[in-house]
Amino acid sequence: MKSNYDFTKGALIKGRIKSKSHVDSALREQKILTSIRLDNEVIEAVKKKARAEGVGYLTWINKKLRSVVLGEDSILDRIEKLEKTVFKKA
Repeated sequence: MKSNYDFTKGALIKGRIKSKSHVDSALREQKILTSIRLDNEVIEAVKKKARAEGVGYLTWINKKLRSVVLGEDSILDRIEKLEKTVFKKA
């Protein structure tokens, strides 16, 4: 058992947890399960880079896709984009 856990990427569930389906529903709101076929050498390279950064390879792929597709280079970019949307100046 770990002495410390990182819950920063956890799903937010308001109120009492009523069932496993309640948890599954909250997780589905965060991510969408999809299937994609990639070259074996691409996956191996991604896994190697992800290990070097200390993250899972799917997390690494998602981070890179966010950077390229959405133009977000860091969590600060994501926060800034969210703040602009939430706190629009009228």
